[in-house]
Amino acid sequence: MHCSRQFAIAMVCVFGFVLAQSMSVGVGAVTISVLATVNGQPITSHDLAERRNMLIKTTGLRLTDENRDQIDRDVLQMLIDDTIKIAEGERLFRDRLDAVNRSADELIDRTLSQNGQDPDEVLAELEIPRHIMHFKFKADVLWASTIRSRFNSQFANAQTEAEAELEQMTEDIDKPHIRLSEIVLAPEPNRGVGATLALAEEIAATVRQGADFGRIAQQYSISGSAPNGGDLGWQPTDRINNETLAVTESLGTGDVADPIDRDGTIYIYRVTGKRDRGYADPTEAVVSLARVLVPVEGNDDADRLEAAARVSRDTSSISSCAELSTLHDQYASGLPFSLGAAPLYELSAPLRTLITPLEAGEISRPMNFAEGVAAFMVCEKTAPDADLPSLDELTLATQNNYFSVLSARYLNQLRRNAVIEIRDTRIQ
Repeated sequence: MHCSRQFAIAMVCVFGFVLAQSMSVGVGAVTISVLATVNGQPITSHDLAERRNMLIKTTGLRLTDENRDQIDRDVLQMLIDDTIKIAEGERLFRDRLDAVNRSADELIDRTLSQNGQDPDEVLAELEIPRHIMHFKFKADVLWASTIRSRFNSQFANAQTEAEAELEQMTEDIDKPHIRLSEIVLAPEPNRGVGATLALAEEIAATVRQGADFGRIAQQYSISGSAPNGGDLGWQPTDRINNETLAVTESLGTGDVADPIDRDGTIYIYRVTGKRDRGYADPTEAVVSLARVLVPVEGNDDADRLEAAARVSRDTSSISSCAELSTLHDQYASGLPFSLGAAPLYELSAPLRTLITPLEAGEISRPMNFAEGVAAFMVCEKTAPDADLPSLDELTLATQNNYFSVLSARYLNQLRRNAVIEIRDTRIQ
């Protein structure tokens, strides 16, 4: 998949034309047929093909002969659900549709320009018509407004709960923390528990092979965290569900856990960060480095040992980067003195090991490089911030927890009330 980083999206095709319920239309060599209707609204084979194409391109999921039928069933359900969401939203917010359309377009532009790229160029590269993405963003905007409007009383205490959560997080800041992302899958009308678990296992496998966890979460996950790529933020390990912690605590950053089945709802977790001492993980400190180097030609051991001894002698009484700068001028290596500032975790592994124990004004032992023998001094060292989320961020996270439950419940109700006819038996 791998085009520009993370655009949020479960995408679906807009219906640019209306077909009679039993009609098939030939366009050149392509035959377009109606696969399903939702309250009389057709979903065509063209819609399905477009959505499937986007799903594969934007997530990195593999389309195989073995999974094609299930992916087609999943895509059809996405199309059905987005059609239902838009219809309900347009019924409730008929006087706000211009604003909704503007919000959808703004979301497209903001999402696709995250790396400074032109959104339309990204769409062209992916061969995704803009109106397809617009349709889905419109569905997302309308559905969020629908759930929050209909269940306003349930969301009323979100800020109070967030305030209590922030207070608790402040108390817990020195504890071990882990940062997780999630994909939550639930059985669908056309995908039972067994098939949902099989899908989860396939997702976990493909993410391990390079598929984008966040984009899959945005398209597949039923959790309120889906728009954020499944990100759950930093959490103290002693406040995480025991079953979740059991499958994640031994994983490294970036690793994906095996799916967990909780009463038919399937959870996939990815570790996106760990902190052994809360926010005080030493590798998150930002250091400003300076370097002196004695040039040495060749790899003669005696020459390099002599250079190392010289560096050790000359730096033994130096305790500031200002003093070290004078020595750098004397060595005349021709290399820059200042290496700038960076978090420790961004340094190469050997340099990170060398620098991590040092405080401001301390200098490293000499180290061999191709150009000669160097030593590094920490000019400044800034401890990592607490990295606590803001109250607004916690309030939104609390609302997302409500949203996950209320959205699934209300969508199931609307599905039951809708007149849904599946025409193609291959994807029933």
